[in-house]
Amino acid sequence: MPIMGQLTTKVQARYLIAFGWLCLSIAMFYSTQRIDLQISFTSALWLRVSQVIGLGFLFVPITLVAYIGIPPDKNNAVAGIVNFMRNIGSSVGTSLVTTLIARRSQFHQQVLVDHARAGNPNFQHTLQGLSQRLAHGGLGAQQAPMGAYARIYRSIQAQAGSLAYIDTFKVLCVGAAVMFFLAFFLKKNEPGGGGEELAAG
Repeated sequence: MPIMGQLTTKVQARYLIAFGWLCLSIAMFYSTQRIDLQISFTSALWLRVSQVIGLGFLFVPITLVAYIGIPPDKNNAVAGIVNFMRNIGSSVGTSLVTTLIARRSQFHQQVLVDHARAGNPNFQHTLQGLSQRLAHGGLGAQQAPMGAYARIYRSIQAQAGSLAYIDTFKVLCVGAAVMFFLAFFLKKNEPGGGGEELAAG
């Protein structure tokens, strides 16, 4: 963000926007490869850093592009529309991502539960082993299997949530890639130009 003001005087805004979307798309794809239940705090930290690097190349240039070809007396109207669209986009985007995570989590949970059935020897082996460990840990003969079922179900929910986030990052990766190509259709601007016009206004 701090260097965007300098870059916009040397590079066309649409190229900066395209670069921002490219960084975002790569970061989302990288996230699909790194997300799992064993991720460390440090890995999650750097994952988040990689995800927000591209945002710095979007906010300032997008605002700049919004004013291209607009007469100075319309600046206030443009500012209002830009802020309004940002608020709407933020609300709609958050709702879409939340809904996608919830639905994909339900889908993956249904798929995983299909494997956790009595006819699956791996499930039976896991259930018996976990029940024995809980029984040795102090649970009763009847409580141990119930505790094993509960722990397996929590594991399924955690795995389903992890897979749902991976699916969501894939969608965001594709969406950012599409925006990368669309950025080249934005209007050209003169880097560093417009100072005289603004001063006269």
